[in-house]
Amino acid sequence: MARPDRPWRYVLGLVAGAPFLAETVASANTPAVLFPIVLPLYVVVYGCPALLLRELWVRGRLTGARLLWFGVAYTAFNEGVVAATWFKLSGSSTVLSFTAAEAGSAGGVNWAVAVGLVVFHTAFSLMAPVTLAQSLAVVRGRGADRRPWLGRRGALVCLGLIAFVVLGSLTPRATAETCAGPALATCTVGRGAAALLIMLVGLALFLLPPARRTSMAASRNAPALSPTPGPGPGVQRSAWGVGRVAAGAGFGLAFFGCFFLLPLLGLPAAAVAGDVLLLTVLGFVGDRWCRPERREHRLDVLLVLGALIPGMLASLAAWRVGQPLAALIALAFLRHLLRQFSRSALPGAVRPWPTPPGLTARRSAGPPDGDPHAG
Repeated sequence: MARPDRPWRYVLGLVAGAPFLAETVASANTPAVLFPIVLPLYVVVYGCPALLLRELWVRGRLTGARLLWFGVAYTAFNEGVVAATWFKLSGSSTVLSFTAAEAGSAGGVNWAVAVGLVVFHTAFSLMAPVTLAQSLAVVRGRGADRRPWLGRRGALVCLGLIAFVVLGSLTPRATAETCAGPALATCTVGRGAAALLIMLVGLALFLLPPARRTSMAASRNAPALSPTPGPGPGVQRSAWGVGRVAAGAGFGLAFFGCFFLLPLLGLPAAAVAGDVLLLTVLGFVGDRWCRPERREHRLDVLLVLGALIPGMLASLAAWRVGQPLAALIALAFLRHLLRQFSRSALPGAVRPWPTPPGLTARRSAGPPDGDPHAG
C-alpha cells in the first residue's frame, strides 16, 4: 500500500498556485517577471483564503450559496480592503482602466468593478486553484484529496495573517495612500464596511453546521455522478471533454465581455446584470462542485483549462514582461494532470460516465486474448 502523502506539498502548491493563476495566467495584473518578488504577499492575500476554502470543502461545510458568500467575502478582503478598487477613484477620476461613469460609480461604490471582481475571484482565485490542487492529489492516489491539509493551528495561522493584513490596510497612513483621490472619504468608510463584511461572512461560515455529513471514507468509495449514457466510453469521453473546454472558454469570454467590453461601451448597468448572471452560473456549478462524493476531477480540469484560454491568449500582447511564459507553465501543468488521469485506474476520476453494459462481467472474467486494454 502506498504511503499517505504529506499535505505540506499540496499546501505549498496551492498557496503559490492560487495567485499565479489569478494574477499572471487568467489576467495580466502581475507580470510574470515580477511575480516571484510579490509572491510572499500573495501567499497571504491569495493562498490563505484558497486554503481555508479547501478546508471548508473537505469538512463538508460548503454549498453553492456558501461558496458564493465566501467569494464575496474574499473579494471584499482583496479588492475592498487591500486594493480598495471597490471604492477608490484616482485624481483623474479613474479606477483600473475605467472612468467613474464606466465603472458604474454610485454611492461611493464602483458597482461594475465590484461585482465583476467577485465573479473573477470566485472563479479564478478560489475555485480554479483548489480544483487543480485537488486533482493533483487525486492522481497521486494516496488519499490526500479526502483529508484536511490544515490542522487547527494551521487554520489559525492563516486567519491571523489575513487579520494582520486587514488591520494593517486600515491604518490611517495606509488608508491615505490607498484611497488618495477624490473618493477619499467614501473609500475610507467603504473599506471599513468591507472589513465588517469579511468578519460577518467568516463567522457565519464557522457557525453554520456542515452542509453534508458524508464521511471521508464514504465519499472516497461513493459512485461517480455520471452523465447520461452515450454511445460508448471513448466517444463519450471525447465529447464531454470538448464540451467542458468549450463551456469553460465560454465562461471566460463572457467574463471579459462583462468586465471590460460593456463598461468601456458605456453600459455599466448591463455589465452588472451580466456579472450577476455569471454569479448565478457559478452558484449552480459550485453546488455540484461542493459535494464531497462527486468524482468528475478530469472534467473539472478541462473546465478550468477552457476558462483560462481567453486570459492566456490575451497574455500574448504582454510578451515583453514574460506573460506567455506563465501561460506555457500553466499549460504544461494542466497537460501533466490530464495525462495522469488518462493513465490512472481510479474509479470515476478518469471515467465519470457509466460503465457500458457487460463490461463489468467481462472484466471479472479477465480480458480476452489480444485485447488491447488488457492489464
